[in-house]
Amino acid sequence: MITRAQTLAVASTYVTTLIPGRGTSRYPIGVGAARSAIRKSRPSADVHIYVTTDRDGTTFHVVHVHFRPGFWTDVEDVTDIYEIPTEALTEL
Repeated sequence: MITRAQTLAVASTYVTTLIPGRGTSRYPIGVGAARSAIRKSRPSADVHIYVTTDRDGTTFHVVHVHFRPGFWTDVEDVTDIYEIPTEALTEL
């Protein structure tokens, strides 16, 4: 049986990538993949985690990952923003 947290983990976890001059990309991502990507980015990026709620009162973790200049080629500034429902994190 699929739990509510598993449903949230699949349906409500997103990453948005911002690259100045190249637009924005937003796509769904699994909680495990998000956690792995955030963990791997820590040595080369500034990572900040915020807890907030959406309009319905659902608690979310918003993770702001800012890669330092020189990490990516041909761009100076890359930011990833992960939106992860807190319930999906605590149920894993």
